[in-house]
Amino acid sequence: MAKKKEDKENFGVVATPRVSMGSDLLDLLVGGDKGVYGLPFGAIIQLYGDSSTGKTFIKNEIIAATYWALKKLNIPFVWESDDCETGDTFDTTRMYGFDIHPSERRIGSKVVHDAETIEEMDAKLSLMIQTIPADAYGIYAVDSLDGLADATKKKKEAERLKKLESGDEVVDAGDYGAQIAKFLSQDFFRNKHRPLEKAHILLVIVSQTRTNMGAGNYAPKRKTSNGDAMEFYCHTRVQLKRVSDIVKNGKKVGVYVKATTTKSKTPRPYREVFYSAYFDYGIDNIGSNLDYLFDLRTADEGKLKKSAEAIAWSENAKPKTLDNLKQWLNDNNYMDECKADKKASTNGSSALSVGWVLDWVADKKDPAMMESFNNYFGEEYSRDELIKLCEDNPEMNAELTRRVREKWEALEDAVATKRPSKYGT
Repeated sequence: MAKKKEDKENFGVVATPRVSMGSDLLDLLVGGDKGVYGLPFGAIIQLYGDSSTGKTFIKNEIIAATYWALKKLNIPFVWESDDCETGDTFDTTRMYGFDIHPSERRIGSKVVHDAETIEEMDAKLSLMIQTIPADAYGIYAVDSLDGLADATKKKKEAERLKKLESGDEVVDAGDYGAQIAKFLSQDFFRNKHRPLEKAHILLVIVSQTRTNMGAGNYAPKRKTSNGDAMEFYCHTRVQLKRVSDIVKNGKKVGVYVKATTTKSKTPRPYREVFYSAYFDYGIDNIGSNLDYLFDLRTADEGKLKKSAEAIAWSENAKPKTLDNLKQWLNDNNYMDECKADKKASTNGSSALSVGWVLDWVADKKDPAMMESFNNYFGEEYSRDELIKLCEDNPEMNAELTRRVREKWEALEDAVATKRPSKYGT
């Protein structure tokens, strides 16, 4: 069956299916335009950062979220998670409902294993491009590129062993990764970017950052290896930085991460988002959405603010300022009673404060008063309570996503130039 991308329903957004990042905020980050969420199939994306920044997390989330989204739409999906570093030890069956990296797997009819060399990875990707069904979409994830050797290194390894066994001095001339960088630039990216696009396969490349030796005052102190071709051919490059650890009962259970698009072939490059990820769960989409929508974390360390203990969910909830509290008292004919109680309790002073009015309402324990108060200011929940409510209520969760997107677009609208087109009408 021939591909008819224009006939496929996307995740409620546009006609062509896109790759979900497993996070509403990350989908906004890489979407790059109004009403566009996630990544296009057929592109190349690089996820890079220091160790323990959750690169493998996102790689797995991309595959899992896209798997379930396309399954819901009855769209065929194929993937290969190439664990070149043998570092993906997450129980994805428990976390996501299926095994992202089974020990026995096939590309087409051929049984394949994790690549050891850049040439082997290239061949596996070529095989996927050739064998992917005409109506299917695919993801090939390399985790990580730094875990791959090249064929010459494998040959040198055998030569070193032979020298050792014969008693000769074990030395050889190193190329310091030049062969891999040369292969990527002259062969891999040049020959793969168009076939990937035609086959509708997203290539996800995970890379580790290293010290940038000899960096000047204005050069980045950390960079990825394997040459500059990556930056040229990538549709999107996402840099990950661990802001802080998430600790529970003295144990590290997750990380709070900052993600920045250092390259994006969209109208909105260089954006950033923050999200939480748990080692036994993955990216906390709901919690991260709540943090963004209600500004619940500190910018420097990602610590939860006190406001996370009492969040007004109602979209039209008014802030509990003194003016708003007085307005509510007047509207409901409580002002005289409130002032009289204040005067009696303070030996003559009837001046109201925010704290005093809030305590007064709580002490009254009047159901009708509380209902009126909550309707005006919004019923409050803790962050944990809202997470549970959104998990149990799909409509509420969808409402959370809608509000997050609206806030994102409002902030984007505030910085848009809004100038007329320079040419034409």
